[in-house]
This record gives sequence, C-alpha cells and structure tokens, in this order.
Amino acid sequence: MSQPPYQPQNGQYMPNGRPRPGAPSSGGGSPSQPRYVDYGNPRSYDTSVRPASGLTAARFAPAQIQRPGQPQPPSAWSTQMRRVQEVAQHGTRLPTVSIIVWLAVVVLGLLLLLVLGFFFLLFVVNSSANPLWWPVTAFIALISLILITGVMLLADRWDPQPIPLLIIAVLWGAALASFISYWLNTGAGILTFILTGSEEAAAFVGPVVSAPLVEEITKGLGLLLLMLLARRYFNGPLDGLIYGALIGGGFAFTENILYYTRGLEASGVWGVLFSFLFRGVLNIFGHAIYTSLTGVIIAFVARKWGTVMGLLVFVPALIPGIALHCAWNLTATIGGSGLGITILMFGAEALLSLLWLVFIVLLIWDESRLTRIRLGDYANQGWLTHEEVDMLATWKGRREGKRWANQIGAKPVMKRFIRESADLASIRQRLLADGANPKVVSTETQLLGRLTSNRQELLSHAG
Repeated sequence: MSQPPYQPQNGQYMPNGRPRPGAPSSGGGSPSQPRYVDYGNPRSYDTSVRPASGLTAARFAPAQIQRPGQPQPPSAWSTQMRRVQEVAQHGTRLPTVSIIVWLAVVVLGLLLLLVLGFFFLLFVVNSSANPLWWPVTAFIALISLILITGVMLLADRWDPQPIPLLIIAVLWGAALASFISYWLNTGAGILTFILTGSEEAAAFVGPVVSAPLVEEITKGLGLLLLMLLARRYFNGPLDGLIYGALIGGGFAFTENILYYTRGLEASGVWGVLFSFLFRGVLNIFGHAIYTSLTGVIIAFVARKWGTVMGLLVFVPALIPGIALHCAWNLTATIGGSGLGITILMFGAEALLSLLWLVFIVLLIWDESRLTRIRLGDYANQGWLTHEEVDMLATWKGRREGKRWANQIGAKPVMKRFIRESADLASIRQRLLADGANPKVVSTETQLLGRLTSNRQELLSHAG
C-alpha cells in the first residue's frame, strides 16, 4: 500500500521520519514537497522507538533528517541516462583518514618486521636447514594471504573501506595477535606439563584449549581497536566480516611460516609442500572464518543497537569462532593422523568455506538493501530523486550510471557520488543506532553538502 507524500508542516512526522497516520496529503512530487516512496522495511535494520533507559538506550536524542535549505535541482541521471558500450577506467580517491590511523599502520608494520625477524632468528638457531629456506616458506605463506585479501577486496566493492584500515587489520593479525598467542600458548603448554608431568596432556591443552581461546581473543581485540579507531567505517556485518577475515588471514600468514619451517625440519621440501597443501590450500580460510564470525556479530549489534552494545557483546561474539577453532584442533589432535578422519576434516572445512562464501554474498545483498532504504529516507525529504536512489543502491544502477557518466566525461564524479552516497547511508544508520551524536551529525551535514555538490557537477557536465 502506498504512503501519503511528506508534508512540510510541523507535527506531521513520526520520530522515525515517516508521515504520521492521518496527516493531510498533497499532490506530491514537487521539489518543495518531495514524493514519498517506501523503500522496504527499516525495522529490519533499526527500531522505530528507542528505549529511554537500559543498555540499548541511545545516548543522544533521535536523529531527524533535515530538509534541504532550497529545492534541489532535477537529476541529470533521471533525465539524461544513456547506455554506452565502453567504460573508461579511472582510479578512486583514497578516503581521508586520521593521523592516528596512519601512525598505527607504521607502528604495526614495524612490529611485524620485528616479529618476523624473531621467528627467523629462532629458525636459524634451532634448525640445521639452510637459512635461505625461511624466506621461501614466508613467500609460500604469503600466497594464501594474497588470496584471502583478494576475496575480501571483492566483497568490499559495495562500500569500500579505507585502505589503511584494511592494512591495520592484516598487520594486527600478523604481528601482535600471532606473537602474543605464540608466547601464551607456549606458556600454557609448559604450565600444563609442570602441573601434570604429562607430555600428552601438554600436547592436548595447547592446541585444543589454549589456542582457540588465546588466538580468538587476541585477534578479536583487533576488531575492537578498529571499531574505536574508525567507528564511521565499522557499520555493519559485512564490514565486520571483512576486517575479521583480514585479521585472521594476517594471523594465518605468520602461523603458517612456523608450520612450514617445522615441516621443512621434519621432512624437507616434501614437508613444506604437504603443509602448504593442508594449511594453505585445503584450510586456507580457517582463521579468516573464525575471526570474521566475531566481526559479524559485533558489527551487527553495533548497527542495530549502537556502539556501546557492540563493545559489550565482544565476549559472546567470540563463542562461534572459538567453538569452530576448538572443534578443528580437537579433531586434528585426536584422530588427524588417520586417512578417514583427515578426509572428513577437510571435507567439513570445504563445506564450511563454501557456506562462508555464500554468506558473504548475502551480506553484500543486505548492505545494498540497507543503502537503498537509508538513501530512500533522504529522497523522501528531497535531497535526492527516487531515480537516483535506484541508481546509487543497485549494482545495475551503478553500472549504468558510470556508463552514462563516462559518455559525458564525468565518470570520476559519478564514482565519487556513488561512494559518498554509500557512506552517507551508513552514517544515517549509525545516527539511528547511536542517536544524534553531534560529531556524527556534523559528518552527515558534510556528506549532504558533498551530495549536493556532486549532483550539481554531474548536471554541469550533462549541459
């Protein structure tokens, strides 16, 4: 059932920005009284009325969408769209990030060099193999990380995250999480042996008890760092999955170097190849899956109920990753040497990886749906036309929009328009979850100014 158009009079709107039942309607459709279109069910992403108290209460008052100061010009997209066959390639601008983020990149990069240097010295001291083999194992481990990163970059195409934040995620897993986990897991094994005097007990507690707990916690702390460092870009399950998978991929990179060098010591070149087959190919997404589940839960809660709840849900969010990690290590410890158990393990891992990849596709669809709903809020207030919402919030619309913009020499403008509109939709969702935080409202205002500027620039190119 269609809704009545918005009315400019006071008192005609509900707190969620929709017209109150029984509000008088007009012909609608003019710039001063924009036509209302229902873009789905916003309740699937946020609640209409936030509680006044309790953990899920917003710190700030509900965030309303302001009306444009003056009628917006008509859409160049809706009136002049044409299909073209060739699309020129233009690079996108790197999103602006703070000095703190770049400082974190530098610090974590230096820490990674120190960690890799430590493990190299450990290999030289404890192994009789040629030290030149260590860079070879590091390169082989890097292959898996490159593949994981490539998958995440494909998943991140809808609303790209700043490159420095993606680098921080990888470096956190490869440097801090792996190094801390190495020492804590080693200490847990030593402590178990001291208390029990049993090498079997130490060999069981290390991988089955200590490793899942310690490694998932240290990797998960990187997600909290990213959320606190750049909450603006940590807005939904897809973001949490991408950051979590990159942290897990970075962790696996350093851990795989250790396993490959151990395989080299035990069986030479064949030991490295077998380790790469089992860890770098058949179980390539293991750590990425475990940590990404934590990221999905944290980011979903933050999107739905705000930043504070996202932080508080950290411990429960660790449970799925810990459980899967523990199940894998337990199976490998108890019966991993048998051919039947090994086939069962990697068969289950292949199925889990397939389901995870399908889940990524669903999250991308969910992200596009949310973008359409939130941009629809702005279109219903007159900031955009509804044709532009269809262009900005669908893969087909974006593709056609860039083709049309390429013909009028404005493809970089269109790409910027698409990217900043997706950012605006995420900011709107955060305002609904956290309330009208003045800092976030200021960001929204800036993005609305950018939206108007992008539309005007497209109109000038269109003539």
